Amino acid sequence: MTSRERVRLALAHKEADRVPMDLWGCASRLHNKVYFGVLDELGLEGAGSLIRPGTLTEYEDYRISDALNVDFRHVNIGKPKNYTSRTDEHGNSYDEWGIGHFKNDKYNAISVHPLADPDPSMIDSYPWPDPDDPGRAEGIGELARDYHENTSCAVTATTATSGMMFEFGQYLCGAEQFLINLYEEELFTEKLIDKLTEIMTRIYLNYLRPIAPYIEWVEFASDLGTQNGPFMSLEMFRRYLKKPMAEIFTAVKKEYPGIKIMLHSCGAMSSFIPDLIDCGIDILNSLQPLAHGMDSQRLKNEFGKTIVLHSGVDIQKAMQGTAEEVEEEVQRAIGAMANGGGYILAPANHLQGDCPPENVITLYRCGEKYGRYPVKQFTQ
Repeated sequence: MTSRERVRLALAHKEADRVPMDLWGCASRLHNKVYFGVLDELGLEGAGSLIRPGTLTEYEDYRISDALNVDFRHVNIGKPKNYTSRTDEHGNSYDEWGIGHFKNDKYNAISVHPLADPDPSMIDSYPWPDPDDPGRAEGIGELARDYHENTSCAVTATTATSGMMFEFGQYLCGAEQFLINLYEEELFTEKLIDKLTEIMTRIYLNYLRPIAPYIEWVEFASDLGTQNGPFMSLEMFRRYLKKPMAEIFTAVKKEYPGIKIMLHSCGAMSSFIPDLIDCGIDILNSLQPLAHGMDSQRLKNEFGKTIVLHSGVDIQKAMQGTAEEVEEEVQRAIGAMANGGGYILAPANHLQGDCPPENVITLYRCGEKYGRYPVKQFTQ
């Protein structure tokens, strides 16, 4: 069975020969330190593709995927041609959204929030990015076709933007100010979310145009949960975010009906899942197992026949631990979520610098070992 066939069976909620495994998606990359450690462990020389320069997860390397029998190739959106980043006298570099970033020795942090003042008139006059910039789609159609025709892997598209309306509201306004705006600045918040929805819809439709014939799904990301609970009430989500999210997903499915929608959402976000299904998601990631209310077996029981469950391997404790702890965690995730199909194995988020490189290899080798159907229910 090929990787593509295996993934398509999982997407159809059917059991294949084994559980598919993913790496290099929007939430399953390797911290640079871990990446180079994995290269050493596998005896690979030189670096792969530098796709995220200036971040802590800069590389994508399908030599690792092939060595670990990972089932995917991913397409990433291109950079805008008509925008050049600038840096101010304080060392803040600005992206096409006008958001300032400052990189220290550990993280790339947002340092300038250009819409911190909630003035509704600013929405109309603000210099928004050009969603039709041709650089975003340059060369990606050829790459997707190459992956489709010359590998047996499933091909998907990673996120076109680093988050959705909830995240960009925080980037533009500041996290605290945006959350205050949800309660105190309704007109500004509505106008901002409407504008973000319009721009993101056009970015995604343009991004997908050259690659649609070759991909299984497109990824979106919106982190609705913290470790212990949701960022907002379900009422507030429905007030501001549910309809805009549904509009984007509906536009994608109308234009490209063969493409499924995958949403990455961290944290304790289980209360939103029925509404996200209403919005049109087909696949849910990250299924963070140590977050409140995110028990893997419960998620499978409640939602496993409706949506595909993706990832769910704990990165907060297990992936930092011993090889035996990683093996046990992989067995747990597969045992909880793989029965009947509809599950794809991956870490619950990017593997951080505190993850021993050998644990990455253990994760995927155990995935291949324990993911053979029929899988066994895991009990501690």
